[in-house]
Formats: sequence, structure tokens, C-alpha cells
Amino acid sequence: MKFYTRYLFRSLLLFGALTTLAFAQVDELSATVDKNPVLADESITLSVVAVGDTSRDAFDPTPLNADFIVGRTSVSSQTKMINFDTTHTTVWTTALIPRKPGRFIIPSFTVEGKSSAPINMMVLPVTARQGTQGRDVYVTTSIDTKETYLQQQIRYTVKLLLARDLQRGSLSAPTLDNGEIRQIGKDAEYNDIVDGKRYRVIERTFAVIPQKSGTFTIQGPVFEGEVVQDRQQSFGFFSRSKTISRVGPPQEITVKPIPQNYTGTWLPSDYVELHEEWQPTDNQFTVGEPITRTLTLTAVGVDEAQLPEINSQYPQSVKVYPNQANTTTIEKDNTLIAQRTETIAIIPSQAGEITFAEVKVPWFNIVSGQVEYATLPERSVTVLPSKSDASLANMTPPQIPTQTDVISAPAPKVGLNTATPQVSVNSKWWSWSSWVLLFLWLITLAGWVIHVNRASRPTIKESPVSSAILSEKKAWKILLNASTKQDSNVIVPALNNWLNALCNQTNHSLAQLQRDLHHQPLNNEINKLYANKFSPSAHQWQSEQFIATVTALRKQLLGKQKSADTLAPLYQSK
Repeated sequence: MKFYTRYLFRSLLLFGALTTLAFAQVDELSATVDKNPVLADESITLSVVAVGDTSRDAFDPTPLNADFIVGRTSVSSQTKMINFDTTHTTVWTTALIPRKPGRFIIPSFTVEGKSSAPINMMVLPVTARQGTQGRDVYVTTSIDTKETYLQQQIRYTVKLLLARDLQRGSLSAPTLDNGEIRQIGKDAEYNDIVDGKRYRVIERTFAVIPQKSGTFTIQGPVFEGEVVQDRQQSFGFFSRSKTISRVGPPQEITVKPIPQNYTGTWLPSDYVELHEEWQPTDNQFTVGEPITRTLTLTAVGVDEAQLPEINSQYPQSVKVYPNQANTTTIEKDNTLIAQRTETIAIIPSQAGEITFAEVKVPWFNIVSGQVEYATLPERSVTVLPSKSDASLANMTPPQIPTQTDVISAPAPKVGLNTATPQVSVNSKWWSWSSWVLLFLWLITLAGWVIHVNRASRPTIKESPVSSAILSEKKAWKILLNASTKQDSNVIVPALNNWLNALCNQTNHSLAQLQRDLHHQPLNNEINKLYANKFSPSAHQWQSEQFIATVTALRKQLLGKQKSADTLAPLYQSK
């Protein structure tokens, strides 16, 4: 029985709730504004009141977007009961800011079948305010030019003027369709007197970069905040505040398209510079030793994304490994300054004079309206042979005196009046020298006999070739060990030492060894090593392919050396 009673009670509650929802309706709907007429930069508070039961989400302010900047909508509900007569009231409050002066109509709104009456609004221009009566809070805007080129920076300045104490507030950025806007610099704050009234001024600067040609309107920023009311009406430590909204006046701009005679990446600016640095700084370089060239492109009044690549050309006698370019944008004197830096590693492979071609970057001078070029002049440098090549070239064979030199030597003159004591001394010296020479000759003869006896015996000598093989094996182990470390800074010198040992050379550069071997697979692997060392794509190098290439080269050259060693006794016996 209790179960059926509980079930019947719950059913009655549910039926009552559904009945209440079925009969829920709005008895009255009205819309009002707090002021009419209004200045173009002032906000309006629109209040829509619904009497009766309704949803809090029933109001839609979307139709207002055409003529007004629509702020946040707040919702409040109130319920009154008098003599068991219940009244529900819902109020929607929305802040509106006119987009421009003129006459406008706030349309009627419909909620739960009830509609409000439309409101005729008069929006006056800012200049229509009373002559000497200054406003307490307002926003001004200005631009440095009304005609600009596509992607050229426009300096947009906003000033917030306050004649009252500000408790809190926020200032949005201006808006432009088909444009980029960013704040530059920090806010400036100072005091100023306008129309005889003292204001606290907060100034903010923006960079506006249009991305499409044509005529456009930059919509002013919106200020929302709370200002302190008359301090004489304050109570103790608490002051009454008032919520206000202000909007800056719009600015019309005309954006010109790219001139037809311009070719290349579009770069509008009033100053562009191209600079280069070399490491080492002198004009003499060495084969196989890397050179670092740094190119820097600087442009005023543009963003870093607008800077083009620097097209630099290089001769066939050098290997080029460019690094990833770095771009940045800085702010100076309320102006954007963009920079692009490209670093290139250059390795000469041939000695001689090398000429680097002229570098040109086109840009459009917005001051003169002409196409100009940022250039780097042609540069010639001298590439010296590697140190090992220079030392071999400077070596000269020792000069052996010829028979002509011996005959042309002046003979000692014998005087007719030579004294007798001098002759006896010379004779004595000659006798002693004869005995010494005889003794030395006997020693030489004995040494020759011993040498002949030893030479007749079979002996095993270590040839220079076997010594070179031992040196090559040691260098080979070092190269294999370095290859496992995946570090080009360790592999390149180890490869150079091993190739010197394999080719029976001393201190030859890697570039010279490449020219002597003419082994294209090895050249490809060396190029990959240099790319791994000087370019950002270091992860692309694979040690397995490198080891396979040098192993095949080692097998080939050692096989040739072994064949040459086998044939050597046949040539020596002739």
C-alpha cells in the first residue's frame, strides 16, 4: 500500500511541473535605452524586460551587430509574490556602441510570442558636443598616413583621456579586415590640458599592416572601465563608481596595389640594407678549410615574414653548406625593424683566385616611389694550397757540385821564394796525414769484408711497405671507432689520417686526397659528412653506408699495393 501511495505522489508532482511549463508564457516585453541621443563614441545601455516565465537564453542580440558594437549581455531574474500572486521578471542588459553617426533603429525583439517596440536612435558626431563643456572620458585615434602601399606599416596612435579617477579598465586593439595589427612599444602616460580641462592621458601605438589593396576602415578600439563618481558623494572609504564604455573614431585608409614594374618578392620600406661578414676576415683562404659567410638583410617598417630569401650564387670550385635562416622583428622608435640572417659554410676545393658574384635584393622605396636594390659588390679572394701541398712545393733537391765546379776552383799558388822551414813543416804534416789515411783505409776494408759476409747470408728485413701497412691498420681502427660516434668533427680528421696512411702520404689535405683518388662514392660520403657538420640536416647521415664505402676503397687499394709488392723483386733483379 505504501508503494502505491509513493508512486501516486510522485506522479502528481510530475504532472504539476509539466502543467506549469505548459502554461509558462511572457505577459509583457519591453526595451529601453539609458540615453538618446548619444555621441558616436559613447556607449548605450539597452535593457530588455520580460514579465512572465521565460528562459534566460531567450534573448538574441545578433540583429544589433549591423549598426552597433555589441558588448556582453548580463541576465538577472526576480520573482515577486503578493497575496499568492507570483510575478516573474527577467532583465537582459547589453552595452551598445554606435559604429558611426546617424539615425538608427533598434529593432523589436520577440520572446515567447511577445514583441517589444522598436527604438529610434540619434547618434551625433563627436564634434557636436557643447562648446566649452569637455567630456570626462573619451578616446582619440590618429594615423601617420591615409594612403599606403600593400603590406606597408601604418603607425596608429590611440589616446585615452581621463578627467576622473580610474578604478579599472581595459582598452582593446583596433580592427581591420584583411590586415594585421600589433602593439609596438609600451604605453606612455602623461598629463595634458585639452579645451581648458586637465586630463590624464594614456597613449598606445599600434602597427597596422594591410594585406589587401583597396579602401578600408580601421575600426577604433573600445575602452571599458569603471570611473569614480563625485568624491563628495562617497561614504567613508568607499566611493561610488560608474561603468562606462568608449570607442575611438574610425579611420579611412586607401591601400595601393603592387606597381606593375616591380619584380621579385614585394618589400615596401623606406630603408633596406644588406650586410655581410666573413670568418676569417682576410681575403686569403686555404683549400679544405671552412669559411663562414654571414648575410644580414635589414628592412624598416615591415614584419620578418615579409623578408625574402637572399639569393647568393657561388662558383663550382667551392662547396656550399647553408644553415637555417634566422629572422626576427624588433621595435625601435615606434617602428618595426625586421632582420633576416643567413649563414653559409664555404669550403674551397681548388687553389687560385675565386670571385663571388654580386648579391642583389630588390625593394620598393615608399618615399620616392621607385624600385631600388640592396647590393653587395662582387668580391675576389685568393685560395692558397693546403699546408701540406705548400711544404711539398717548397722542397728543392740538394745541389751536387759538378765537375766544372771542381775544375774551376782556383789552385793554390806556389811562390818561388818559399822559405826552407815552411817546406819541412809541410813535409812533416804530409807524412802524418798519410799514416792517418792508411789507417782509415784499412778500417774501411775490414768493414767491407764483414758486410760482404753478412750480405751472403739470407736475411729477412722489414720493408717500408710493411711498416706503412702497420700504420694504416692503426689509422683504420681509429676511423672505425670514430664512425660509431656519429660525430663529423671526429670522423673528418680520422678519415684524413687514414687516407694519408693508405696512400703512403704525409699531411695531405682531404681535398688533395680526393683529387688524387678520383673515387666518386668516397666524394659523396665526404659531402654528406660536410653537410652533417655545417648544415642543420645532421640526422640524415648514416654511418653504415660510410663504412661500406671506405671498406670497399680499402680493399681495392690494398689489393693493388699487394700486387705491386709481389712484382717488385722481378724489377730489382734486372
